[in-house]
Amino acid sequence: MKNLTMRSLATVAVVVLFVLTLALSSIYLLYPYEISLVTRFGEVSAVQRGEGLHFKLPFVDEVTKYSSRLYEYYSDTASVITSNKQTIQVDILATFIITDPEKFYQTSRTIERAIRRLDDVTYSVMLSIAGKSTFEDIIVNNREPILSDILRSTRDQTSDYGIYIKTVQFKKVLLLAANEEQVYKSMITERERVSIQTRAEGEAESSQIRSKAEWDAASIVGEANIRAAKIKAEGDKEAQDIINRATQTNVDLYTYMKRLEMYKAGIKRGTTVIANPRDGVFKNLLAP
Repeated sequence: MKNLTMRSLATVAVVVLFVLTLALSSIYLLYPYEISLVTRFGEVSAVQRGEGLHFKLPFVDEVTKYSSRLYEYYSDTASVITSNKQTIQVDILATFIITDPEKFYQTSRTIERAIRRLDDVTYSVMLSIAGKSTFEDIIVNNREPILSDILRSTRDQTSDYGIYIKTVQFKKVLLLAANEEQVYKSMITERERVSIQTRAEGEAESSQIRSKAEWDAASIVGEANIRAAKIKAEGDKEAQDIINRATQTNVDLYTYMKRLEMYKAGIKRGTTVIANPRDGVFKNLLAP
């Protein structure tokens, strides 16, 4: 009886252990930043997102976890010959995310293999795009457009990998020492050319502004002179009308004003005149 009880307890313990193992094998935990891919006999059966516990068939399903966060990729140093026959060494820094875990699993399966594929793609893209540009373009003149072309081409060539390339940047661009002096001279010449062109454009624009300002000033002065002449003419006419009306009704006033005009026209400033104010041309000078 005792042996039977011991065997029963051992059986129960085995069953409990088996059930516990089965239960533990059927659940797995996901963190908020993780994506799980469940495969059954090598085929993808489910893609799980969201934190917490998830279930699978024990001993049948396999779970592969990927991060939904940003991955960074640093390329190996690539030697590129530019369009002006200068050899440069370029390192690329790229960031990407996994957008389609199933496609990523089918094409790459691991992050390490995906990075090796990405390294091949970026190298070929660099040879194609940077090889059509000069060193000056890559460094200064067209850096952003070149990076945009590299990013666009890299995205196109990795669209079937289940990843999305977020950014591409030059981590390092080095010029071989044999080409440095030639490049520096070329850059100085180019900067001088741009400086001369900019100065000439500035002087041309300055001349146009001055010419326009002088034209505007002349136009304003001309219009002001025309208005002044018009106002003066209107004032003279109005003054003459007033005089005419006044002299028509008062002949003595008209005679007196004409005599004053004669004095003003005939006698210069500083001239000494001895006259009888009661007779002759100066008659009524003091009393009209």
